[in-house]
Amino acid sequence: MRLRMSSMVFAGTLLLATMILLHQLINLPTDQQHMSHQERQHMSNSERKEMGVLEMRLKRLEQDLQYNQKAIGEIKSLVRQLTDSANNINDGANTVLEKSDKVFPNKFDRKTVEGGGKDEGNQHGDGVHTVGKVLYNTTSVAKIQQDDCIFSQTSPMPADIQMQNVYDLLPFDNPDGGAWKQGWDITYDAKQWTPDNKLKVFVIPHSHNDPGWIKTYERYFEEQTKFILDRMVEKLSVDNKRKFIWAEVSYLYLWWETISEETKTAVKRLLDRGQLEIVTGGWVMNDEASSHYFAMLEQMVEGHEWLKNNLEAKPNNGWAIDPFGMSSTMAYLLKRMGFENMLIQRVHYSIKKHFAKEKSLEFKWRQIWDTGSTTDMFCHMMPFYSYDVPHTCGPDPKVCCQFDFRRLPGSGVTCPWRVAPQPINNLNVDSRAKMLLDQYRKKAQLYRTNVLLVPLGDDFRYEHADEWDKQFTNYQKLFDHMNSHPDLHVQAQFGTLSDYFRALREESQSSTSDDVGLFPSLSGDFFTYADRDDHYWSGYYTSRPFYKNLDRVLEGYLRGAEILYSLMLATQSSLEAQQPQLTNQLMKQLVEARRNLGLFQHHDGITGTSKDHVVIDYAKKLLVSIQQCQNVMQQSANYLLTFNQRSYHAEGTKVYYSLDETYEEHYTMPSKQVIELHEGQASHITFYNSLAQARSELVTIRTSSPYIQVRNEHETPVRCQVDPVFEDEGTVSSSQFDVSFVITAPAVSLTTFSVQTVAPDAVDTNLISYAAIRVRNKGGVLPSTPAVFTDVAFASEENGDMVLKNSNIEAILNTNGFIKTIKYVKGGKSQKLDIEFVKYGVKNHRETSGAYLFLPDKDAVPIDMSNTLLKVIRGPLLSRAIVIIQNVAHNLLVKNSPGVDGMGLDIVNIVDITKERNYELAMRFYTDVQNKDVFYSDLNGFQVTKRVTYKKLPLQANYYPMPSQMFIEDDHTRISILSKQPLGCASLRSGELEVMLDRRLNQDDNRGVGQGVLDNLRTPNIFRLLVEEKLINKESHTSRDGQAAFPSLLAHGAVHSLLNPIYTLIQKVPSPGRQSWLLGGVLPCDVHLVNLRTMQNEPTPAAKISAASNAALTLHRVGFDCGFAAPGLNCSTNGGKVRLEDLFTAYYSDRVFQMSLSLMYEGVEMTKSYTLSLQPMELYAFKLQRL
Repeated sequence: MRLRMSSMVFAGTLLLATMILLHQLINLPTDQQHMSHQERQHMSNSERKEMGVLEMRLKRLEQDLQYNQKAIGEIKSLVRQLTDSANNINDGANTVLEKSDKVFPNKFDRKTVEGGGKDEGNQHGDGVHTVGKVLYNTTSVAKIQQDDCIFSQTSPMPADIQMQNVYDLLPFDNPDGGAWKQGWDITYDAKQWTPDNKLKVFVIPHSHNDPGWIKTYERYFEEQTKFILDRMVEKLSVDNKRKFIWAEVSYLYLWWETISEETKTAVKRLLDRGQLEIVTGGWVMNDEASSHYFAMLEQMVEGHEWLKNNLEAKPNNGWAIDPFGMSSTMAYLLKRMGFENMLIQRVHYSIKKHFAKEKSLEFKWRQIWDTGSTTDMFCHMMPFYSYDVPHTCGPDPKVCCQFDFRRLPGSGVTCPWRVAPQPINNLNVDSRAKMLLDQYRKKAQLYRTNVLLVPLGDDFRYEHADEWDKQFTNYQKLFDHMNSHPDLHVQAQFGTLSDYFRALREESQSSTSDDVGLFPSLSGDFFTYADRDDHYWSGYYTSRPFYKNLDRVLEGYLRGAEILYSLMLATQSSLEAQQPQLTNQLMKQLVEARRNLGLFQHHDGITGTSKDHVVIDYAKKLLVSIQQCQNVMQQSANYLLTFNQRSYHAEGTKVYYSLDETYEEHYTMPSKQVIELHEGQASHITFYNSLAQARSELVTIRTSSPYIQVRNEHETPVRCQVDPVFEDEGTVSSSQFDVSFVITAPAVSLTTFSVQTVAPDAVDTNLISYAAIRVRNKGGVLPSTPAVFTDVAFASEENGDMVLKNSNIEAILNTNGFIKTIKYVKGGKSQKLDIEFVKYGVKNHRETSGAYLFLPDKDAVPIDMSNTLLKVIRGPLLSRAIVIIQNVAHNLLVKNSPGVDGMGLDIVNIVDITKERNYELAMRFYTDVQNKDVFYSDLNGFQVTKRVTYKKLPLQANYYPMPSQMFIEDDHTRISILSKQPLGCASLRSGELEVMLDRRLNQDDNRGVGQGVLDNLRTPNIFRLLVEEKLINKESHTSRDGQAAFPSLLAHGAVHSLLNPIYTLIQKVPSPGRQSWLLGGVLPCDVHLVNLRTMQNEPTPAAKISAASNAALTLHRVGFDCGFAAPGLNCSTNGGKVRLEDLFTAYYSDRVFQMSLSLMYEGVEMTKSYTLSLQPMELYAFKLQRL
């Protein structure tokens, strides 16, 4: 009877699927189904739109057919199983398991070389291995084309100056240099200048405006910045010889909202005349250590888009005078945005001195991985201690301060050297001009040309009208005197960066026939920064880690919301069914999120170096924007999953889905939303994969019942594990349960699962597993647990070592519950991996550790890790150990997933040091890896560079930023720590990896913020640890001779998984929508979809913010090391070949423009069908037009 019934179901389903297919085919026009590319180009816009609609319908039909085929296949499988069961052929065939080895091949896949194979163990047709009570999932392996290994094995173009060689060379001493404390007594021969070879001096007035530091962004604007900008227009208009530069677009935006049309016209006139120059043009002057390249790029795009829409201005020169160390990633981004020049300031004083002696303070900054010179970015490095007036006119600050006319007697501001400026008059102009010219000449000895740059400004300068008058009037008198005396051989004037670089390039061109031919090339970066003595600015890499983590959370949500929103708009356009009220409302939320994220990239934002109340202001903005992005995400998802999108009725305030992570306060960790289950009613959960590759990962939801069944998008039951939820040290919740299962999500997709309660006696034990629990606590009493957890015991009852394992690895724990060894299941090889938590004190000195500086008293001291409180939860899909020690709840997770999350160990440290005093907490691993004094860390999540631990440097100098990863390696093994949040890292001895987790400092470090760091919070630190064996006969690029290094393809995938998790949307409003939606196209393994960002229209009185008809697509082809296998990835490489037509079949018009990275410049026009050839490590931007 069961067999007959199942056959009837199968036949009915086939009939229904066939009828649907025939109906849709009948309603499709036939004359456009095979149109050539040439015919398409001659179509009108309306015809193209019709064609787009048709393509979309075809695409959806194709998807529906795929789903029908899958459903039919599953029904066939079920019928076969029922038949087998009826014939008693196989007692276990009635267990239906979701396949987990599904691969979505890349359509450009050609001849490939695989980095490994599937586990050849005891395989079942359902794609799982069962060993005892543990279920092991099979693992797919990325297919790597042999030619894609060439780049990482190719030596880069050597640069004239390599920063590692400079570090090897320098003694890093600090002798007293006299007037120039960190330099030497500069001399010159006045005869080197002649009437035909004058010293050309450009004095560049500027005002550095921090968007938050001592005051909040808005308060700075109201109390200082708006007056600076008001006076700028007024005072520059007095004399066209006056010049000024401005950097922070976030302030221009606030100001623009308050000024008259007449003032706006005056600003544009000053720009046209060249009196005013916008430099860099980002939303802020971003930090370069902790910021991720996604956010760096976003804040630059936001600034440049605002400038284009409001001022029609295109910056050409970078200006970074205050970030605390300089990253080569920023040079790359500026170069690919179309910039020609840049200026930097905060570089180690020993390096400045060395470069000054070599006359190498101006150079062509080349990327360490560049095999040519296409990334060369011309860079000017300021030579002295600071960017203020005393440290910019020349080497003697006592003299230069006398030419800061803001400090004239009676102004309330004085010179520390106790020699005040004098107003310039006819009696003193000659002596004062010669005194100033002497400084100019000495400074000019440090550079290769007779063109000299002299900044004139400081923080929040030119606020008052009298400062403008005093500076410009007195300097003009000095310039007039110098220029009117031919015997001085000088031409001095106010200028902008453009004026300076133009004159410099002209001199180089005349000397070498190359406008930058006079200058050396340089590769490397400028970390870690020290401004004097042993004062290394490596503390801010970790300061305020709670908010650093929150930054990465917002980045993930913003990127996910941008992509989904853009595709919603593209769908509406293709259907000619726009929803302007909804889309513009969501666009405002996206723009605010972009700007709040951009604001936090400021070099006193993400760095954690602002006053407490300013940090709170940043945090509240981040929180609001996370919530806004969650709303954009759920609204867009609801639209895309709707069947009839043409008649969709928008309700912009309605919550159709809630994200499973709830962010309620700016100072607390998110809470996990509980899915309340009711008998007879299924709850639906939609999983959003924002990556452009398919992924299989373990997800966890929280339910109100342990008696559940979870079904995938095809209504197939899936295997689950139910874990207890501990409410505190010894209490287990009776109303909350964590349910984990593996999902396979196509590239850029929404996939809906359902969960419902079942009767306790109806739980399918073949599909539902309840975790085993082991504890060690103070009371010696087992916790009270719900009845479903039947295997509960003390940890002491374990025989031998406790082990957490999956199909790939075993984590062997010591008696205190901490990992001591990791063992490979395949091959049986073990690797020492001892973990230790250590603490640093502070140096007993007048100036010691604070928000900026890391000045430890000695090497770290281990924390007591004995007598721990321990909970071990193990099951077939997820095992974890939770160890409680002083200030840390340490979680070690082993996931039995076929994806990248199953290839390593996840570590979650919940850190709380609020009761400590002058305390810095670090996590340290001890391994057998023989890396000696070399390790690797990333720059901005964009590239990885070699670091050397130098014994000649203090401990704090050997700490480096870790925006997303670090690793050590030898000839056999690489161990990587991948991080969800930016922190500081080091490898102080061979075999060690160390990451700073949090810092609590009771004093200011005398760098301006005026307070310690005492606002610590309970903070999550999330890591993924990979242990990778080098493949035999596979050459790894990384060597002790090369500066560049590349993560493995697995490491790239694992980092993307951390930063862009699969988002869980819990349905709140019942809807008869689609079970799934997907973009349809995929990208190769090594091409990352950075963003798909809808652009803004120019503002109008009716709509200041509205969605434009185009979107910016940004792609990054990552560089990767072929010396390692790439398990857990459902993709392949293909030489960087991408066709946008395959990625966006029905969403955008045929016309595509390649753009500069920030979209300032329009490049080559092409069609979607054009095959792009992306180069390794390069970022690309394209402008797409909606249908």
